[in-house]
Amino acid sequence: MKNKREWLIITALVMAIVMVVTVGMPLSVAANAREDYESAQEELNRIEKELSAIKDTKQKQQQEQKNAQTQINLVKNQLSSLNTQIAETSDALALKQAELDDKKADIKETDELFKSKLKAMYIRRNGNMVATALAVDTFSEMLTAVNTLTSISQADTALLEKLNKEKKEIEEAEAEIESKLEELEAAKELQQSKQSEYASLLQKVNQQLSETQAQESAAQAAYAEAKAERDAAAAELEKEFAASGGLDGFVGGDWKWPVPTNRYISSYYGYRNIFGYKEFHTGIDIPAPERTNIIASNSGVVTTAKYASSGYGNRIIIDHGGGYQTLYAHCYALNVKVGDFVAQGDVIAFVGSTGLSTGNHLHFEIRQNGATVNPYPYVKDN
Repeated sequence: MKNKREWLIITALVMAIVMVVTVGMPLSVAANAREDYESAQEELNRIEKELSAIKDTKQKQQQEQKNAQTQINLVKNQLSSLNTQIAETSDALALKQAELDDKKADIKETDELFKSKLKAMYIRRNGNMVATALAVDTFSEMLTAVNTLTSISQADTALLEKLNKEKKEIEEAEAEIESKLEELEAAKELQQSKQSEYASLLQKVNQQLSETQAQESAAQAAYAEAKAERDAAAAELEKEFAASGGLDGFVGGDWKWPVPTNRYISSYYGYRNIFGYKEFHTGIDIPAPERTNIIASNSGVVTTAKYASSGYGNRIIIDHGGGYQTLYAHCYALNVKVGDFVAQGDVIAFVGSTGLSTGNHLHFEIRQNGATVNPYPYVKDN
């Protein structure tokens, strides 16, 4: 009897322990699942911000690279133009130099001939003036002979003056061409300096861009790994939520901007005039092209996913626990259903203009304990 009683006591103790463990396990596992998920989501958000910053840097460097290459191409074109001008100017200078050499030769020849004639005239006039006078038959012939000598002298003098004038003009043209050639050479030297400067800048930018691309690749790999871990943690948390019947507390963490590709707000939270009537706008409107992705601002469970005749059109409501909910309205189409657990950043719908809407946009709300709050401070930095 005693042994039977002991056995019953031991059995009762074992059952009690089993019940305690069995009852306690969901709470412990749920708590661990939540912590694992929050940790994984936090790491994913951190890497996402890092990747976004890297992409911004990459875009700036790509623009710098484009600018530097554009400048190099401009300098190359300018150098090509300068080389053509230098070649043409050099040819023109060579022609002027040849003309000048010809004129110099003409002047020298005319000058020598002029000197020879002057010398002959001097000898005839001073050495045998009487013979020259007696060589003519009449006074008229004598005047003609004198005038002829004078005309020869005047003609040679005029020719010499003309040649000297042309020589001066050619020399001036030559000097002008030489000056232009010097300017072109100086401009070429400046452009070559710029070309070297831009080439050095391009090399530097290319190196920086290469390093940034390596960082981007590493961040993308880290992001893929972190997302896989987050998704696995989200799957475990979803199981626990399903087993426990829902969220027992706020999921926590930062809130994400719901339309990643578009950040312009066409209508803010608060009072506004619509068709001449003053009304309170319960969220923010974010315009975007039709079918643009809408993501979950935070993790949670979908409680509503249907068309609303109230004016919201296709809408989604997500419960984030702790009294927090988000609403996404006027959607073109929905990508989730009631009861789905969605992780932060999951695509839940697409931008549209269903319901009372004047154009494609997302109407986004955050609600706390049933009352709307201004969502902008929650999402503006993420």
